[in-house]
Amino acid sequence: MEERQFLYTSNNDPLIRDIRILIDILNPLASSYRLLVGAADEFNGITLAHKSDLEAAIKRADDMGHIIDDIDKKLKPLIKALIKTMDYYDENIINLDAGFIENESSD
Repeated sequence: MEERQFLYTSNNDPLIRDIRILIDILNPLASSYRLLVGAADEFNGITLAHKSDLEAAIKRADDMGHIIDDIDKKLKPLIKALIKTMDYYDENIINLDAGFIENESSD
């Protein structure tokens, strides 16, 4: 069991490395996005705020949203590839392990 876990979480695997990098980038961007949306909402609630300030705040949040979308587009196929790799491993390697154990017990 430990060996399987190691294969899924190997730091040497470029697929897992890329996923981790993108997630490490995505987390603070998502937090920043939430703050930018909140700031735009606050500008909207201030009656003395200039329309241009509100528009600029909305544009900043929108720009951050586009960056997050780009990262999400790159992350989805990587995660799907990782899941396929894990499924392949589960179907083939684990079945080989089970067959090996069955063969040993039949001796």
